[in-house]
Amino acid sequence: MVCYDVPRSIWVQNIIIWIIGFLIGSIFISRSRVKYKMGVHSRQTIIIVILLVLPFFFSGIDGIHRWVTVGPINIYITSIILPVLIFYIWKLAINNRQRNVLVLTFITLLILLLQPDAGQLSAFASATAIIFWKMIRSKTIKIISIATILLFVMVSWVFLDDLEPVSYVEDIIFLVAGLGNVWLIAGILSLVLLFIPFFIYGKNNVISYSLGVYYFTMMIVTFIGNFPLPIMGYGISPIIGYFIAISLLHKDNLVRL
Repeated sequence: MVCYDVPRSIWVQNIIIWIIGFLIGSIFISRSRVKYKMGVHSRQTIIIVILLVLPFFFSGIDGIHRWVTVGPINIYITSIILPVLIFYIWKLAINNRQRNVLVLTFITLLILLLQPDAGQLSAFASATAIIFWKMIRSKTIKIISIATILLFVMVSWVFLDDLEPVSYVEDIIFLVAGLGNVWLIAGILSLVLLFIPFFIYGKNNVISYSLGVYYFTMMIVTFIGNFPLPIMGYGISPIIGYFIAISLLHKDNLVRL
């Protein structure tokens, strides 16, 4: 971003959030003996759905409603909430609340379709499809559910938004490539390192694989549509969501171990 004269006030926000996240994470890990268990309550479901619907109450951009505006800051709310929601859906599945899993998943897919946000919808669909495949016992419900999820994905890519990409958000990897092959390789490796922890944790853990696939899909869709490249591209919301995902996964492993 410095090489391409992106204002310091923009890119420095990412660095600040990473530092804050590192400090909070260090405190979190130092107190890792304090066990945590995420419950599955109707109140949590309502709060999650409200947060996902919240962008519709803001003006948006050209009819696109993905952001919650707080003063000069636009919060990309789904990139914060969806990792929590994926974890929550997995908890519901563990507790054999199959109806809740189905209803919450398809309500979320509908909200993402209406925003519209094909990138987040595809990532969320990929993650939940793994949970459905691994944890829904009825083969018929499993097949129908995954087929319906796939239908949502297909429809979302048919009705893409017309927003133009921002170079230091959606096209950040191409800016890196413009600096030379060494920078490009380093950039790609840094992205790979971000989702590897989910698969290391996830040898026998459905939620780890699901979250890993979620972030991997978010990175892939950047190359086939105008969607933010998480973590590397400018935007503090995906960074917050990433720290939340890692924290929930870490705590869950401690509880189970």
